[in-house]
Amino acid sequence: MKKTFILFLLLCLYLSASTPNLYKSVGDPVYTEIPAIISLSKMNYFKKHKLVLRSFISTAKQQKNLGFAYDKKRRNKTLTKKEQKEYLTKIRDLKKELRSISRIVQKDLLTIIKINYVKTYYRLKKTHLKVLRLDPKSAKAGSQFEKKIHHKRRLAKLEKEQQKKRNKIEYYKYLRSSKNLDGKWKGESSDKTTMYASFHGKTVYLSYQNPKDIIIFKGSYKIRNNRFLFFIEQRKRTKASISHIKKVHFERIYKVSKITEKDLILKYKDETIYLKKVPK
Repeated sequence: MKKTFILFLLLCLYLSASTPNLYKSVGDPVYTEIPAIISLSKMNYFKKHKLVLRSFISTAKQQKNLGFAYDKKRRNKTLTKKEQKEYLTKIRDLKKELRSISRIVQKDLLTIIKINYVKTYYRLKKTHLKVLRLDPKSAKAGSQFEKKIHHKRRLAKLEKEQQKKRNKIEYYKYLRSSKNLDGKWKGESSDKTTMYASFHGKTVYLSYQNPKDIIIFKGSYKIRNNRFLFFIEQRKRTKASISHIKKVHFERIYKVSKITEKDLILKYKDETIYLKKVPK
């Protein structure tokens, strides 16, 4: 508690010493705005006022340094009334210049808001010019503009999230479409039988190959969610270079374990088929 009090006391002493004591009540409103005016002078939007701003900064700094010098002279009782009067007059002139700059900022603030210069607005706010919060009209305009910005950002974020969901759904549909599946696929089944699949529109040829024989199923297919519906219409079996074709009518429902642009994994009962797309 004692340490906190000491730190607070030191801070108060530092702040009180950061501006001259001579005509402090008149000088402080001017001197404390110097950093804000420096920030303002660096903004491209206010470059047309750069000479006015730089002139104020230069004069205010000189006057502030003079104030510290006069504080010392006053302590030594060598400060003349003429010096005090001239110092006070100059501070009042600077105060008028500051009011003029504040009016420029008030006017330009409304223009910045009107043309929706968001970055410029926040950079202006970051200068911490007192007029931005002490002038009721400026404070209200800034508050309303920020509410509008936050509302737009929330809508944009919501739209982005919704678009992400739409893209995800569209991609989900694309992977299960003939556009993605069309072409040749090669792989193996869970019992190490070599597998080939050839998709053409809604027609698919599914081939089982081993050293003894080749069985090719031909039919149409549909994919509904994670189910691959294979409507088999023909079975061709080749053994010892002799082929037999038989018309059949049955359906196999495979579970789609994985489907991407390069991989397709189907499961039917105890059988698992692993396929990879063959590059064109």
